Amino acid sequence: MSPIPAIVPLSDLRVRQAEILELARHGPVVLLERGSRPALVAVTPEMWNDITERLEELEDAAAVYRAKWELATVRDTMDEVPDATVQEWLDG
Repeated sequence: MSPIPAIVPLSDLRVRQAEILELARHGPVVLLERGSRPALVAVTPEMWNDITERLEELEDAAAVYRAKWELATVRDTMDEVPDATVQEWLDG
């Protein structure tokens, strides 16, 4: 996926449909309304599936780490931990 999405005026979609679809095969395409406001982001179905699959994996990983944290601390709520404390734990 391209780190910088292609940017195209929304009005171009009617006349440059094939070109915009080709751009979307290489990364997201941001379609802009008048005034340079993003109207939508076009991605291929494969890219969409990859994004949603990755999001589900990250949500699952977060749930696992939360459950491990709850077991390790015998708590069911998370408190803000200062960065220095986290670094001490890592340096252990």
